[in-house]
Amino acid sequence: MVGAIVSASTGVISTLLLKLSRLIEGEYKLQKGVKRKITFMKDELTSMQTLLVKLADNAERLDEQDKDWRNKVRELSYDIEDCIDLFMHKMSKGDAKANLIKKTTSKIKKIWSRHKIANLIEELNAHAEKISDFRLRYKFDDPATNSSQVVRIDPRLPALYIEAKGLIGIDGPREDIIEWLNKDDHAQQLKVVSIVGFGGLGKTTLANQVYQKIKDQFNCKCFVPVSRNPNIAKILADMLKELKKQSCVDPSDDERQLIDKLRAFLKEKRYLIIVDDIWSTQAWELVKSALPENNLNSRIITTTRIASVAESCCSSLAGHVYKIQPLSDQQSHELFFKRLFGDTSACPRHLEAISHGILEKCHGLPLAIITIASLLAGKSNKDQWEHVRNSISSAFSHQGMRDILLLSYYDLPHHLKTCLLYLSIFPEDYEIRREELIWRWIAEGFVTEVRDQTSDQVAENYFNELVNRSLIQPVEIGYDGRAEACRVHDMVLELIVSLSAEENFASIAEKQSYNGGGLKIRRLSVQSEHLEDEMIQEIMDKWSQIRSISFYRFQEQGIPHMEKLQCLRVLVFEYGCHLGNQRIKYIGSFFQLTFLRIGSENITELPEDIGDLRCLQTLNIRKSGIAQLPPSIGRLQKLVRLLVDSRVELPDEIGDLQALQELSPTENSSLKLVEALRRLTKLKTVGIYLPRIGNLPRHDAGRYKEALMSFLTVMGKQGLQSLQISGSCFLIEKLMDLLCCTAPCLRKLNVDANGITRLPKQMVSLANLSHLSLSVVRIKQEDLCILGGIPVLLFCDLFIEYAPDERLKISGQQFRCLKEFRFSNYDCIGGLEMLFLQEAMPELQRLCLTFGAQETESTMGFEFCFEHLASLESLLVLLLCEGATRSRAEAAAAAVRNAVSIHPGRPTFNLEFIGDMVEDKDESENRSSEHGMDEVDLLEEHS
Repeated sequence: MVGAIVSASTGVISTLLLKLSRLIEGEYKLQKGVKRKITFMKDELTSMQTLLVKLADNAERLDEQDKDWRNKVRELSYDIEDCIDLFMHKMSKGDAKANLIKKTTSKIKKIWSRHKIANLIEELNAHAEKISDFRLRYKFDDPATNSSQVVRIDPRLPALYIEAKGLIGIDGPREDIIEWLNKDDHAQQLKVVSIVGFGGLGKTTLANQVYQKIKDQFNCKCFVPVSRNPNIAKILADMLKELKKQSCVDPSDDERQLIDKLRAFLKEKRYLIIVDDIWSTQAWELVKSALPENNLNSRIITTTRIASVAESCCSSLAGHVYKIQPLSDQQSHELFFKRLFGDTSACPRHLEAISHGILEKCHGLPLAIITIASLLAGKSNKDQWEHVRNSISSAFSHQGMRDILLLSYYDLPHHLKTCLLYLSIFPEDYEIRREELIWRWIAEGFVTEVRDQTSDQVAENYFNELVNRSLIQPVEIGYDGRAEACRVHDMVLELIVSLSAEENFASIAEKQSYNGGGLKIRRLSVQSEHLEDEMIQEIMDKWSQIRSISFYRFQEQGIPHMEKLQCLRVLVFEYGCHLGNQRIKYIGSFFQLTFLRIGSENITELPEDIGDLRCLQTLNIRKSGIAQLPPSIGRLQKLVRLLVDSRVELPDEIGDLQALQELSPTENSSLKLVEALRRLTKLKTVGIYLPRIGNLPRHDAGRYKEALMSFLTVMGKQGLQSLQISGSCFLIEKLMDLLCCTAPCLRKLNVDANGITRLPKQMVSLANLSHLSLSVVRIKQEDLCILGGIPVLLFCDLFIEYAPDERLKISGQQFRCLKEFRFSNYDCIGGLEMLFLQEAMPELQRLCLTFGAQETESTMGFEFCFEHLASLESLLVLLLCEGATRSRAEAAAAAVRNAVSIHPGRPTFNLEFIGDMVEDKDESENRSSEHGMDEVDLLEEHS
């Protein structure tokens, strides 16, 4: 893997050096003197880059002098790249069909551009020399060898000395861990529990409380901190000293000798070891090698912030990963009031409402609660508490909390630091969609190239790594373990916003101010509805340097002219922004634009010059007011993703987008459009909307069928991976047959078109299909067997129009890999027509069932049996009550609850009633004589 192209630490030096090489070697007809100066600049920047990387590796130990020099070099790299990009753009512009006058004018402009860049290179070279001389003149110390740094006390240290009586919410987790450690004690083997969670959740405190309670059961014990940059030899020596309670360490012992001594000492002893704060699997492997598996009921407890490290701790031993959870609302209040008033119920009444608002911001993190409590200690004035609540983010920057979070930040590699800082541009509590985030990382140049992986795959690995390190919170975790979105905890957001401002990485405009300082703005996030004129003017003065701008909350008035944004790479208009079409009429001048998302309903059209955006890779106009794309869209030869609402009309020129890989479905699937799509050789994800056959001209129906079949055949052979078919039932069964024969790479198939009466037996040949959503008229046992035979199916959603004629059975031979199953029968008449036999769906974790509560003589009634679903974790039942009596609905609900109660895995269970019930005759009479209980109240009682 090569280094990050664009980095918060080194700016754009990596990509700039590549562009300078192109200038030297390219055919730009530069004078020899200019090429010589560019070569000098490249050599100078190469040396600077080496030092910048060195400084980035020691970021936490830099003094102000080092930071100032680093910032100057980084800003210089941005300025030079902007200059080079503009020059290359002007030199590449040309029109083969231009007349003589236009060609002559173009040549004059190019000559002027060459003259202008010569002067600019001269100025930038002088600036680069000045910065280089500045460092030599003041003889900066090497941060890697600077020993004058003050050593801070480990911020986790106080956790070891907290009395148990002062803790809240520790009893349950402590007893859970002890119970697991004591389980199967007769087995005698070494067991490990790894506690994992976000910084500030109390992992060290929990481990220490377990340690204090059970340590007397062991022959020897020790509590050893590892830390982010561990000295393994010292750690092993300290372990040996604490275990033997005497000095037995030779200062000359190396790691291997210390490991041998520890193994020899622990060989015949039952030991308890707490290994606190592990940051890497390598550190764990070295410590683990000193701990023998002696079959004497020894125990190890580890703590870490990183999920992959926790799993590594438990992988080769009898292990259990314990994910520490935030405090509940009640526990948060208890801890808060106990710290402030010494009593969990001693809060003055006039402060109760404010305390709720404060604790909502703490999200159950003990460290956050304790920090805020320390700020409020001795203050009982309501205004003082309101001030803290209103400025809660600054309270989170309390040094102790900040130091703990900085440990996680400094442990990140350069590219992940950059990706994390980028999250500072999103508003507080914003749900960040995973796909859009990784596309924006790619557009900004943060994603490195890795052999045999696409940029999307590499970026998704970055996303997962930040989740594993507990720095972002995953949202909507799916059947395949992927999070569809994430959120940033308020404390992490406060940290990265401040770091981003320090690094001049991103500026945020909110509440009539912005954190840009005196430097040029590179990335701007507008999170305020209105901006003051003075602020607008100040931003406009730095407008041309902006590379990324996101409007999250903004009204029409006051926005500066956007035609100056020639360096722009990313542009986002969030849903809810009130902006008009005139605000994007200059969009064609953003020649560097790579990512464009328009989510404002006030923007109703795209200008014709959008075709000039030759670098554009992602165009997302979902939730906008745009109903039609201009024909010039066909000129976007680098466009990879085109995401539109279903009502948007696509031009025939869509077939010219040779790089297009993803296209969302639209209802305007004309014959010409289908024929155009056939030319898109790289298309991997596509949606098709089938028109009603009656809406097609008679002479077009045959051609449409032929074009559609030809399109799917071509796409299937070229590696189609995801297909959505919606609309009418026209051709649907023939298309299904065709897919089974021509789309071996298909991974996701979503068929919303109603009218499927049979499933092709060849579906079992879709060897890569993992996600299937189908709408069928009526399902039979043989259809279920076909679906159950698809080899790697992980997700299956079946929508049934009419109740089956037979009791469906799922055996242990079907759906062997399935993780999530949804079965919906909206017929409303009939019970659940499905039985799960022994060993059925062995991997199933999530089950959602929708069926009618009303029974008829032809249906089979209610017979639930979930106990054979060995891996089941959650069950959702939607009970259709339309036309059913209350007693029928209650009987169905009781039967489901009964079945769930006997499941050995105790899955989570939710039951929802849908539709209006019919009152039983006797019950109706009783209700009228007993003042009548409201139906909603009765429903709530049963749900």
